[in-house]
Amino acid sequence: MKIKQYSHDLISLIENINNSSSFIETLNFINQTFSAFIPYSYIGIALLDDDKRFIKASYGVSDGSIKGLPENIIGKFWELKQTSLWELVATGKPRIINDLEAYTQEKPITAYNKIIMDAGIKASITLPLMLSQEPVGIIFFSSNQKNVYTKEHIEILQTLATSIAISFKQNIIIENLIYSSIMAMAKLSEARDEDTGKHLGRIQEYSRFIAELLMEEEQYPAEIDLKFVDEIEKFSPLHDIGKVGIRDGILLKPAKLTADEFEEMKKHPLYGAEVLEAVEENIAKKGKSIFRMAIDIAKGHHEKWDGTGYPYGKKGEDIPLSARIVAVADVFDALTSKRPYKEAFSFDASLDIIRKDSGKHFDPTIVEIVLKHKERLKKLYKTLM
Repeated sequence: MKIKQYSHDLISLIENINNSSSFIETLNFINQTFSAFIPYSYIGIALLDDDKRFIKASYGVSDGSIKGLPENIIGKFWELKQTSLWELVATGKPRIINDLEAYTQEKPITAYNKIIMDAGIKASITLPLMLSQEPVGIIFFSSNQKNVYTKEHIEILQTLATSIAISFKQNIIIENLIYSSIMAMAKLSEARDEDTGKHLGRIQEYSRFIAELLMEEEQYPAEIDLKFVDEIEKFSPLHDIGKVGIRDGILLKPAKLTADEFEEMKKHPLYGAEVLEAVEENIAKKGKSIFRMAIDIAKGHHEKWDGTGYPYGKKGEDIPLSARIVAVADVFDALTSKRPYKEAFSFDASLDIIRKDSGKHFDPTIVEIVLKHKERLKKLYKTLM
């Protein structure tokens, strides 16, 4: 009976991969469906960078019994050679650890192991994630119980790992190709201005930082989850993609813009949204959506909390949360950076300007949380300047 059910679930998995609109949907389906055959409480995926030097915790799903995962680990990365995972990548062979506490007893406890042990993980099976016979990452099936895994479990999990790899290739790689093409366009406008040379990278860091603070402080819990945090990091650099449509005489003018010039500059959110909406429309024909948050950010990052912004004059929570976060990140980076029309403000002076604009330009909840964690922001700021 169990074999029959397993076969049925594998067929359902194949259908899910073919029909699913996202990689995380497939991961969630596996998590909910196959725990009847394999004792796991958490599935985690760590991806290798292009040089296979670093490995980054990238995706995770839990049955709810594991506390702090994936929240405390997603986004963190380690040098592969500094972990035991390099052996799996090198050999392509799976590994069973049935007692994580005993496994680490006579070894230095790494930051990674501390996170998963604190979360309650006691055993795991780890398998390389392969695409076209090349390792692209690692998959972890982990349990909150000791001594639950056998070699027989590996055969089932290798099937699931292969399915995950197929879904990954079908969804993530294609999405990344599209994203990379759009990102290249965003960098065109950045390349025109030497003073904003690293602006896109800093916007990513500040936007993710603010979103993580809000999640940590349990603000906007209905909207902010790990997917939201990952997407705002990914799409915040597209906020000014519409500036490719603004002529250099306005974009690079080393003085205050005239009223007419400013009216032209104010069109860039609409230009950017038009580009992203055209791409999203084509993707939607295949039942997918990639750039919804990016469109919200492009349209809304110049709106103001009190309704005096542009292009639509939206106010308060009518402005998408992602755009309200990027607005703070964008202005903070603009204030602390040299621009054609000004020198850089200090960290403290920049934060003071943002504080004074709380409830006018900026969402007061976001400003309150940023100011509460001022020292953590300062630490990040110093690494980026």
